[in-house]
Amino acid sequence: MIRNLKILVFIFIVFLYSNLEAVVKVQDFRGKEIVLKKPAERVVCLIESALTGIYMLKQQNKVIGIPTNVYEEGYYYSETYKYYASLDERIRNKILPAVGNWEKVNIEKVLSLKPDLVIIWSSQVDAISTFEKLGIPVYGVFITRLEDVYKEILDFGKLLDAEKRAKELVEYAQREVKYFKDKSSRISNKRRVYFSWAQLNFLQTSCKGSIVDELISLVGAVNICSHIKGESVTLNMEKLILLNPDVILMWHSKSLSPLNLKSNNQLQTINAIKKNSIFQFPDTFSFDLWTLKFLYAAKFIAKNIYPDLYNYDLNKEYQKIMNFLYGKSFNSNRIF
Repeated sequence: MIRNLKILVFIFIVFLYSNLEAVVKVQDFRGKEIVLKKPAERVVCLIESALTGIYMLKQQNKVIGIPTNVYEEGYYYSETYKYYASLDERIRNKILPAVGNWEKVNIEKVLSLKPDLVIIWSSQVDAISTFEKLGIPVYGVFITRLEDVYKEILDFGKLLDAEKRAKELVEYAQREVKYFKDKSSRISNKRRVYFSWAQLNFLQTSCKGSIVDELISLVGAVNICSHIKGESVTLNMEKLILLNPDVILMWHSKSLSPLNLKSNNQLQTINAIKKNSIFQFPDTFSFDLWTLKFLYAAKFIAKNIYPDLYNYDLNKEYQKIMNFLYGKSFNSNRIF
């Protein structure tokens, strides 16, 4: 009896000790277990879409380093700084250090900040290896579907001691997704959509297995490329003409607008061109598909494809979503 009691006490002590040593455990998108003795307090985030999730969690005070594209207006980004400047005085005054992005990381600068967590794309294996060899915990991100967006927020909630808020955010998103599913289930004659990344080549698109494909399906339409697998696929002109979409949806671009497509002689037989059914995301921050802002992107897509079914006011929807996600209204003048 005494021996059994000693064993139970020993097991309890081991259990208690192990929990004191590691109060936070999550598995990142590499399948790597991240173990922290306490919630992170000094975070370097090298991904803008992940950074915005931290602001949604109201944990921005723990961020000590940000991606360079928050400050630098790049080819693929538009007015990102404007939005963050309204969320964080440190960014508005440009005193929060920018230490890298998906292309290049300033390792020395990151190390000088003494982070207790680095958030980075899982494909940046060299930088990850360097940080982990130095004993710095790294959370690797790789998002390809809406469930990944939920996972990232829930994991950040654990890592940053904001689990309650993380669950609120995900439950809110899931309710909105259910709304779309209920609405779109009534659609029998589905419109066929072509999504263009609209950067250097408007023939670059996203197909099966992408968030783009998932959102088009969610609102009750059909991605004309859903028979092809790939996050980034380049069609040829003949294929696009043959697939003949009813709607063309364009990512924000500094070099390509709907007018460019309308004036392209090769595209004149396409239904979307003939019916002037071409829509473009006005900026990148508000329409970030790899964050919970996919909710607004979905409403924008739905309203433009099926205006009779989704007959809400986009301006009001924008303010409602942003207020919930950030606790703040943004100026939507150029969005609509």
